[in-house]
Amino acid sequence: MNTVKVPEKKRAIVEKLKKELKSHPIIGLVMIDNIGARVVQKIRAELRKDAKIIMAKNTLMRKAINELKDEIKGIEKLMPYIEGPCAFILTHKNPFKLATYLNKNKVPAPAKAGQIAPNDIVIQPMNTGIPPGPVISELQSLGLKTRIEGGQIRIAEPATITKRGEKVNRTVALLLRRLNIDPFEAGLKLTVAFENGEIIPCDMLVINFEEFEQKIQAAYMSALNLSVNAVIANKISLPLIVATAYQKAMNLAVNSVIFNSRSLPLIASKAMYHGISIATKLQKVNPELISEKIQKKLSMTATVETQTIITKEKQVSEEKTEEKEEEEEDLGLGALFG
Repeated sequence: MNTVKVPEKKRAIVEKLKKELKSHPIIGLVMIDNIGARVVQKIRAELRKDAKIIMAKNTLMRKAINELKDEIKGIEKLMPYIEGPCAFILTHKNPFKLATYLNKNKVPAPAKAGQIAPNDIVIQPMNTGIPPGPVISELQSLGLKTRIEGGQIRIAEPATITKRGEKVNRTVALLLRRLNIDPFEAGLKLTVAFENGEIIPCDMLVINFEEFEQKIQAAYMSALNLSVNAVIANKISLPLIVATAYQKAMNLAVNSVIFNSRSLPLIASKAMYHGISIATKLQKVNPELISEKIQKKLSMTATVETQTIITKEKQVSEEKTEEKEEEEEDLGLGALFG
């Protein structure tokens, strides 16, 4: 009887796998090595709206894929990636966003005896809820300073009980479990994705979208600069090309003294500026060379420039005073007793 039931059970699993694989356009594989069932359940709950994780023996996963070769073109390309502890992850979402999400979003994971610590395990001051007894010596053997408070053991100071790269010993693992501390993070890594008959390997799946966006913006600006400088007109570059051409035409008109309704005010302003500059230099050499009317104009110009300088100096002085007052305020009452 047993020999009949086992194949039927396996057949049912394969059929379920086939049904799920056919109903999702994106098929991925995730590694579940060194990840406990509790962690997988947490991740499943997090991904419930976006993806489905299905676990089965590798032989059954391969069999399901093999039977779908004629229905899903290229699905057999997943075969070489079904190695070690792995599972299907099925989704209708963008595989790149899914991979990035899995890479960023981890869940707390417990420490196991014999496991290599991926980060320092630090115990913070806390009430353990454990009554005094032999456990005190165990805590002290791990370098934890304790005291009795309210009839319970309290860890008085923070302490690192396992450093990164070290093996987690059994005493540490039991203590962390007793204190309900999950010191590590765990997650699923999308190793490969299959979409539209093509394989997308893991090194192409995880994307830094902020960095990618910055590169796109930089490429956009480079292309825009090229189109403006090379006068390649399109709906985005054309206004800039026209503005650049207008600016160059105005500069040429002003510098070559070509009169028109737009250049004339600029030419007059430029001539006036140069005239005042020459008159100022002549006044220093011999004031009699300058008429009284021009001297008044120079005096008015000098007054305006002086007032501008005074105003700027006053603003700088006020800003420094405000900064000093803010620094004095930051010192607080303690500064009064220096």
